[in-house]
Amino acid sequence: MAMTNLKPRFLLLPVLLGLLLSCNKSARPEGILSHAEMVRTLTEIYVVEEKVNRLGLIRDSSEKVFDSLRVRVFRNMPYPDSVFKRSLDYYTDRPKEMEVIYTALVDSLQLREQRALSQPASAAATDTTRAK
Repeated sequence: MAMTNLKPRFLLLPVLLGLLLSCNKSARPEGILSHAEMVRTLTEIYVVEEKVNRLGLIRDSSEKVFDSLRVRVFRNMPYPDSVFKRSLDYYTDRPKEMEVIYTALVDSLQLREQRALSQPASAAATDTTRAK
């Protein structure tokens, strides 16, 4: 009698597993940003956040400054912040895709940092040349 109760549950497991796997492989829904768009947006947000952190403001002030700068970030994007928020929720539910996005984000931020560090050196060399 115990075996007959297990059969329906046992048969249901592969069906549910198949549905879950097929959902993960579906195409990105309309209105969800691509990986590249997410990386671009997150990069801009992190850069703004770092600029605000370097100001050394108290928390309330830094939050206000960050909020106003974040609005500027989305003015420069071809999509509103609501699409970004919806996309962030979408990718948060898909950890493997989010990992791909964050890996690209880290690469993007490192590249920006390298470019920023190399600019003062080349500017200094130009200034030295002009001084002579």
